[in-house]
Amino acid sequence: MRLTILITTFLVCTLYGRENPFKPVIDNTVLPVASNEIKKPPPFSFAKVKLPSDARVLTSVAIYYQSIDGSIKKEVIAIDRSIDWHKPIVISQRFVESAKKGAKEKKRRSSAAPKKAQAQKVFAPLPFLKLEVGRKWVKILTKDKKIRSFHLTKPFKVAVDFRRKAGFLTKHIPLDLPPFRSIDIGNHNGYYRVVITMDAPYRYKIVKAEDGYIVKLP
Repeated sequence: MRLTILITTFLVCTLYGRENPFKPVIDNTVLPVASNEIKKPPPFSFAKVKLPSDARVLTSVAIYYQSIDGSIKKEVIAIDRSIDWHKPIVISQRFVESAKKGAKEKKRRSSAAPKKAQAQKVFAPLPFLKLEVGRKWVKILTKDKKIRSFHLTKPFKVAVDFRRKAGFLTKHIPLDLPPFRSIDIGNHNGYYRVVITMDAPYRYKIVKAEDGYIVKLP
C-alpha cells in the first residue's frame, strides 16, 4: 500500500510539476514595464524668457528635453551675440520657410522706405545748459569746464560736474527713453552737477565734443 502511494506521487510530480518549483512563472503575453514613465504634456507653442538687467551677451542656449525612452537629455546651442536685456527671449516652434519669407519681406520694406533720422529729445533746463538724449547717448551742451565724473550704483547713475558759480533750484527731467530714466541738475558751491539715472549698470565713456560732452553707452 505504501509503495503504491509513493509511485503515484512520483508520477504526478513528473507529469504536472515544473523543473524548478521555486523559479517564477514567465508569461510571454505580458510586456515589460519601463521604469521611466513618459507623460504626454500639452503641445508647445511658445515661451518668453525675461533676462536680468546685467545681461549683455547671449553666449549659448541650453535646452533640456525628454527623450523617447523617458530619459532627460540636454542640447546646447552656441550663440555669442550681444543682446538688449529689455527685450525677452522668445522660444517658439514655427516653419523655417515662413520665418525666412517674413525676414525677406521686412528687409525689402526697410530698403524701400526712406531712412529716418535717429529719434532724440532736446531739453534746455538752464540758459547755459542744453541736453540732447538719443538711443544710447546723452549729449551735454555747455561751454563750462568739466571738473570730474563718476558713477553710483543702485540705481545706476553717471554724474558729471562742471565749474560755474550759479544760483538755481534743482532741475528734474523725467525720461521714458530706456536705458535713461531721468536727468537731474543740482547747484553746488562753485559748480553744478548733471546726474543721469539709468535702468541698469552699463559700461560707458565720456567723450569731449566741440560744444560739450557726450556720455556714450556701447
